[in-house]
Amino acid sequence: MEIPSLEQLTFDEINAILVHKWYLSEKARYDVGMEFAKNDFFRNHSRAWRQKKMHEDVVRQKEEILRHKWYLSEKLGYDVGIQKAALDWILCGYAEHWRCCTGPYEKKRKKCSST
Repeated sequence: MEIPSLEQLTFDEINAILVHKWYLSEKARYDVGMEFAKNDFFRNHSRAWRQKKMHEDVVRQKEEILRHKWYLSEKLGYDVGIQKAALDWILCGYAEHWRCCTGPYEKKRKKCSST
């Protein structure tokens, strides 16, 4: 497994490694260093961390779709259902905006256009 350099990491990955570094340093009773913490994180913890992060993102996305379902149902005067709301959420650009500006990729995008 190739371990990425710090420059290749996302903001969330760096934060997770910093937390991991703190725990490792507390256990060792000395500062283990960022490189050691990064390597240990990717060898032993990154898979579980990514799975947890992906699950959290899916939960947040579902909450956004349910919120959109409510607004769309209010606008149209009847319950549109989750499938129609999800499709509308995607086709109207709300999904892309959520992912890039408020969702899981918000830190990777420099400027966010308003919708």
